[in-house]
Amino acid sequence: MKSIAVVTDGINKLDIFLKNNLYEIFEGYAEINLYHFNKLKEGDKLEENVVLVMIKDRVLKAKNYVDDSKRIIVIDRAIKAKEIYRVFEIPDNMDILVVNDNYETTLQTVSLLYQIGINHLNLIPYDFKNDYENIKIAITPGESNFVPQYIDKIIDLGNRIIDIATFYKIVSHLEIKDKDIIDRIVKYSDKLINIHSGIDQRQKELVIRNEHMDTLINLSKDGILLSSPEGKITTYNKKFLEIMELNNSQVKDANINDIFKDKLSFLLHDENIVDEVVNIESKYLNINKKTLNYLGKKNGAYINIQEITYIRQLEQNLSKKLRQKGQIARYELGDIITSSDRMIKCKSFSKKIAKTELTVLITGESGTGKELLAQSIHNASDRKKQPFIAINCAAMPENLLESELFGYESGAFTGASKEGKRGLFEQANHGTIFLDEIGDMPLHLQTKILRVLQERQVMRIGGESVIDIDVRVVAATNKCLLELITEGKFRDDLYYRLNVFPIRIPSLRERKEDIILLLKHFMKRNLELGSCVEEILQNYNWNGNIRELKNVASYIDTLCEGDYVTINDLPEYIRIKYNNNYEVEIDVLNDKKSYDNAISVLKILNDNTKSGKGLGRNSLISILNQKDIFCSEGEMKKVLNLLDNLELIKSSVGRGGSKISEKGVGFLEYVH
Repeated sequence: MKSIAVVTDGINKLDIFLKNNLYEIFEGYAEINLYHFNKLKEGDKLEENVVLVMIKDRVLKAKNYVDDSKRIIVIDRAIKAKEIYRVFEIPDNMDILVVNDNYETTLQTVSLLYQIGINHLNLIPYDFKNDYENIKIAITPGESNFVPQYIDKIIDLGNRIIDIATFYKIVSHLEIKDKDIIDRIVKYSDKLINIHSGIDQRQKELVIRNEHMDTLINLSKDGILLSSPEGKITTYNKKFLEIMELNNSQVKDANINDIFKDKLSFLLHDENIVDEVVNIESKYLNINKKTLNYLGKKNGAYINIQEITYIRQLEQNLSKKLRQKGQIARYELGDIITSSDRMIKCKSFSKKIAKTELTVLITGESGTGKELLAQSIHNASDRKKQPFIAINCAAMPENLLESELFGYESGAFTGASKEGKRGLFEQANHGTIFLDEIGDMPLHLQTKILRVLQERQVMRIGGESVIDIDVRVVAATNKCLLELITEGKFRDDLYYRLNVFPIRIPSLRERKEDIILLLKHFMKRNLELGSCVEEILQNYNWNGNIRELKNVASYIDTLCEGDYVTINDLPEYIRIKYNNNYEVEIDVLNDKKSYDNAISVLKILNDNTKSGKGLGRNSLISILNQKDIFCSEGEMKKVLNLLDNLELIKSSVGRGGSKISEKGVGFLEYVH
């Protein structure tokens, strides 16, 4: 088998790189051996068919160890094509520092870059002595460790690989005529730029890349335009032509001054524009402009134009998807119905803090509408188009609550999904998370919530890395957190993190003026409330607050047969509460020795309710006589006066007679 010797100054990482590089072509055809000048002794001879050295001045050294100097070949090296194209992104005429392992190889690299066509830059070789702090970019062929630390950006082209011209010389010396070797060299040549072909051989790939870029920007629903520093239009897409009602001939090779001088002239003067809405020919457009900079030097401009109708369509689609996932807030501050001064102040304060990014703690009794207020704050904030995620911290087992909030990695625990799961904090990113009943959260989870509030980061269960999040936290509780802190059930540091903007929602009994207003709002039917019914509802304690009131409205809606709500149409537990107040009426009737006759009269009047007419004294006396109950006209007059004074009946002047009142109906139910 043929053999090749590679001789370098001393042991370094380049040895193995070159050996592997040679094996790409000669594996199976030649053996490659490594030698180092600092290890060779006088009289040593290299017997390999070819001896390779790195630079020309090493040829003289190598002659001391070979019999025939014609076997010595200086390696020419080239750069991988996929790496060199990063250099073409650098703006013209910039000073670029070129760095290699010594000054001689640095000069070789500079020469190579110029030869392959890098002629738009000022390449400065690094001599390891001078200071180049005014230069911001360095290019190096795999020797990044030699680049000065003050350089901002390093473009590492990787180790230079052996040029195909060198391989052809080696093949000629070894007298290998196998076609497979030639095929290997041809395939190898596809991945490098050599000093003979320059960059022309990559033209095909550049054309393909441009085609891909054209396809990509033409898929965009936004109008896109890129210009050079001089204003020449370099790139645009079909949507831009459509929105601006232009054709290719008007835009190709044109200057942005020609395009925008009549329409949207502000684009020519302002360097950066953010979401500027304009009306042009009955078309509303949202415009953004960004001046492109590369290491402090202007490198053109990017202009993005969107049609408002398309943006609205996107918003509608997003809202639809969020609703399907239950990740949208349905209520706004306008949905909170009230005439109470306390509640009006609560709404006003909520509107102000909604525009901030700070944490909110909502307190109030159960059923006061804490989630409704949380949703309203979200919808009044700048995050309203982002997700609103709500979770009840008291409604889940401790282990499930943790995985729901923070998510988990694949295989984090038995039964975990193999794909892992995003937690609610991740799902709420850029939006709002509502932690309801946070007073019931376990202590160890309180610690993790505190970290989220402090660091704005979460870590999944079973995960090893943190995930940055941008989320606003709104918490709520019906408990006194200060008492829980005293009992050791709630962390004081978490409390002060949550209590940035505290809001207390008043209970329904603290806003009595809203009781009838809300009841009528919740009832689907337009029903008239009797004065006694209103009084009962106003004086009821409403421990369940708005939630209980809504249930009562549904009860009345369903069971009330007419258009007039009486005491009998109220839930029994409310009637019983109200009936406990009739002891005074009973005492008065007993004191006047009229109790029995009064009850009898109330029964007759109650039975007569459906007729809608009142009964006079004589009619009442006649009905009582039929029931074998004797009552004189004087006694009847006394009973009716007592019942009227106690508001158990309503007596009319003249022939209107008397009717039982709603209070009278409740009184009858109570005494029976």
